[in-house]
Amino acid sequence: MHSIRWGDLQYVLAVANEGSLSAAARSLGVNHSTVLRRLDAFEYRHKLRVFHKLSTGYKLTIEGQKLLESALAVESTVKALEHKIFGQEMKLEGTLRLTTTDALSRLILGTHLAAFHQLYPKIQLELSLTSRRLDISHLDADVAIRAASELPDTLAGTKLCKMAFGVYGAPEYINGLQGQHPLESATWLMMHQGNASLQVSKLISEEKIVLKADSFEPLIMAAENKMGLAYLPCFIGDGSTMLQKVDMEVKHQSTDLWVMTHKDLEHSARVTAFVDFIEEAIKLDHNRLAGFDH
Repeated sequence: MHSIRWGDLQYVLAVANEGSLSAAARSLGVNHSTVLRRLDAFEYRHKLRVFHKLSTGYKLTIEGQKLLESALAVESTVKALEHKIFGQEMKLEGTLRLTTTDALSRLILGTHLAAFHQLYPKIQLELSLTSRRLDISHLDADVAIRAASELPDTLAGTKLCKMAFGVYGAPEYINGLQGQHPLESATWLMMHQGNASLQVSKLISEEKIVLKADSFEPLIMAAENKMGLAYLPCFIGDGSTMLQKVDMEVKHQSTDLWVMTHKDLEHSARVTAFVDFIEEAIKLDHNRLAGFDH
């Protein structure tokens, strides 16, 4: 019986998660032929067919599905070990993986990250910009700066400030709305998954939403092009010279902005240095994030 190598399982997991060799190769940072070679070698060594090779991609066999379940358990154990090792590192050098949204990075955090680099030039920042919720518990990131109502038990975090929201549109679009109650005729621009429209207004129904996006950046561009009204963080809406805030009551007016990390990492020197720095640095932006600066 051949022993299973963790490095081989990573290739199996990548193909299972991505559904194709090319996508798995991109996620692993290797070329297509390397993934194919490692996968073929794994199946040959263990006399096990892991995938059905279909025209639409790679689909797990029954045996492959059982292997995947075991591989995921191994991955969880390896990640937990990485957490503990990383959390005990005390050097102010090396890599720190940070995730936030594109808007926060562009409008708020850019100058702060530059200042952090001046203080800690040996810490290399890896920045992931996405509005998708990353799984910090599996080390997709070491530190996240994100809006949240509360944190799961696995995370440690600090509330940085309140982040206000409002409804914004191009003046020409707003003035062109018709009827006794003009807002009732408006079309809307929203984030995917309904997270931006949950508590905005009873005026909004699904058929009135003309654009959904996974980031606020496309929404602001659509609003500036008079496509509809957008529900945006005030620091984004107020920062546009082409939009004005609509005077209307919204139920979900603000949320908390957090800096967060996994509990195993909160005593890492790099994480501690960054969290302490950003907690102080972002005080300059409190009014802007809370919607008080126009």
